[in-house]
Amino acid sequence: MRNDILAYLEENFPDMQSELYVRFELGAPFKNGSKERIQQVVTRVTALFEELFAPEETVSLFVKEYGQDPDIMFGNTAPQYVWELLGEHPIEKEVLCEIDEDYDEETRQRIEEKHEFTVGIVTAQVKEIPYKEILEGIGNYEQGREPSIGQQVYIIHPEKNIVFHMYDDRGCDVFGLQRERLLPVYRKFSRWILDYNRIEIDSVFGEGLSGYRENEEERVARIRKNAIQVDKMGIDLYVDNTCQITHSLYIPNDLAAACFDEIETTGFTPVIDSEDDRNTTLKVSKTEALAIVDYQSELMALYSEKYNGTYAGWTAVRAY
Repeated sequence: MRNDILAYLEENFPDMQSELYVRFELGAPFKNGSKERIQQVVTRVTALFEELFAPEETVSLFVKEYGQDPDIMFGNTAPQYVWELLGEHPIEKEVLCEIDEDYDEETRQRIEEKHEFTVGIVTAQVKEIPYKEILEGIGNYEQGREPSIGQQVYIIHPEKNIVFHMYDDRGCDVFGLQRERLLPVYRKFSRWILDYNRIEIDSVFGEGLSGYRENEEERVARIRKNAIQVDKMGIDLYVDNTCQITHSLYIPNDLAAACFDEIETTGFTPVIDSEDDRNTTLKVSKTEALAIVDYQSELMALYSEKYNGTYAGWTAVRAY
């Protein structure tokens, strides 16, 4: 079974990824270390997992462990908790390696660095796997909570051609080979899709903002305007800078309802602020780090373009 899984991954998911994917946000906007953050993380990732995998289906867990060397920030990268959770199942282990390339400025030559890691593979029905404990353990790791799992854990479903990877409390990737397999989860949990990846993900599925792009002049002007506004606010983007960010969109009256409805399916909250004889003003809010306002404003500019409107910028206040 181990060799079958490794061969399957090499053929279909090189580097444990695929071009078809959805990335979901788990912990934001709650503070690191807070009870509210880990509760939301567990609720969201469990909902995603159970939407994709039925109790009677067979999956393989691929656990990637780099060794016992402590991480400078998070400590032990290979706690035993995951192996304890899987102890009732046969675990097939193998030592593998990966090659990283670096560039030596002095010799002007490329250097290959070899890194060994251990893989543990468990194959079982979903109902036999303590997936809730595993997912919560992954969420706990960078939050300094116990019990925790520092290893990389991938859930693989060869029949559905899906790889599920919760990388930490920040987010979760779902990779696939067939669009129709991922389309239901893309639509159902659209509110959780990461802003940074939404345009690319929409393009993969041919929905949402697929086909809409800024030109370079528009992009540069928007980012420059954002930088000026952030500078005026005097908020240090290198410390906690979570804000409630509110965008203003002027949308033609006959398209305002459709624009409102589409934005409401994302993680933003739209409200109708005012209306005149031509346009409706939408105020669209989301609590998030001000450091990523460029991604938010890009989305709002494109929604405005899609519905023949105008993006009028944003305001922000500290969330806490």
